[in-house]
Amino acid sequence: MFVEVSRLLVVVTFMLTGLAVGRSADSTAAATLAPVLGTLLGYVAGGVLGRLIDRALGVVEAKVEHVSGARLLTGALGALAGGAAGVVLAVPFVFLLPVVQAVLVGSLLVWTGITLGVRVAVAKSEDLFAMAGLSTRPLVRSSPYAKGDGHILDTSAVMDGSLGSLVRAGLVDQDLFVPRFVLDELQGFADAHETVQARRARAGLELLGTLQQDGPVHVKVLDDEVPEHAEVDAKLVALARRLEIRLLTCDVNLQRVAELQGVRVINVRRLAADLRPGHVAGETFTIELVRPGKEAGQGVGYLDDGSMVVVNGAAERIGETVTAEVTSTLPTSVGTLVFARLSGADADTDASSAATPSRLGGLPSA
Repeated sequence: MFVEVSRLLVVVTFMLTGLAVGRSADSTAAATLAPVLGTLLGYVAGGVLGRLIDRALGVVEAKVEHVSGARLLTGALGALAGGAAGVVLAVPFVFLLPVVQAVLVGSLLVWTGITLGVRVAVAKSEDLFAMAGLSTRPLVRSSPYAKGDGHILDTSAVMDGSLGSLVRAGLVDQDLFVPRFVLDELQGFADAHETVQARRARAGLELLGTLQQDGPVHVKVLDDEVPEHAEVDAKLVALARRLEIRLLTCDVNLQRVAELQGVRVINVRRLAADLRPGHVAGETFTIELVRPGKEAGQGVGYLDDGSMVVVNGAAERIGETVTAEVTSTLPTSVGTLVFARLSGADADTDASSAATPSRLGGLPSA
């Protein structure tokens, strides 16, 4: 549409130009031929020019898409202010220099003022908005979301391994909203030393990125501020109440506090535990042991869904990946606690190492 309208305008311009040229000529043939040639030339030139302008506008649109509205507004105001300052500075040169030099110097001053105004205004956009009593971040939505608009994620839900499975299975099929302060907390966990929490935080950030690019649901980052609360959990509850949408979490204490304040909560880990088949005695799996258990000789690891596994007789295998056999399970408020023992070659290795005496232990007693 843009190209066709541009072509029409160019055609009309060239036709009128040809008509004016033909009228100024003494020849009747030139007066007739000039408008026709102008129309044909305008049709070709209009198509080329329209496509070039349309492509240039597309490039500008792609670049502007990643710029916030606050920066665009302050940049436009800075350009106006800088351009006006350039015009004021150019006025004396009109009286001091010839016309051509005055126009060149004035154009340079105006262009410099516009460029400087845009750069300064964009760099100080937040300060300028703050001076006007405004914020560059969007405020909390004044009207609540509809019931099916989405869920707010907390840190524990993002770090839980079962969230991706629930989304891909279609059980969580609304938009996912991640507040900015939750992302900041996740980044803090991910930047920590090589711990289970750091690995789960990095996996959660990767999951959000995957879902945002080609997931079945939309992942949106909320820049909403909740300045009346300092704690992340309190911010989440207040934000969920204002927007009137569900809160997805694995934190039982946060769930209870939110429900007491009228927030609808879905416990991701409990939902996943209710849907997946339970671990039965005799089932085997491989698991990485990350820390010792409360009792002597125990090693603790975590399954992909977040379930904690206590492996008896594996205290010496901390930091290794072992094969474990389920002996029993215990349902808890945060999920299923799995008790297991070493199985197969790992059990044989552990037994042989326990049977081999140390150098001091093999010496005969005095």
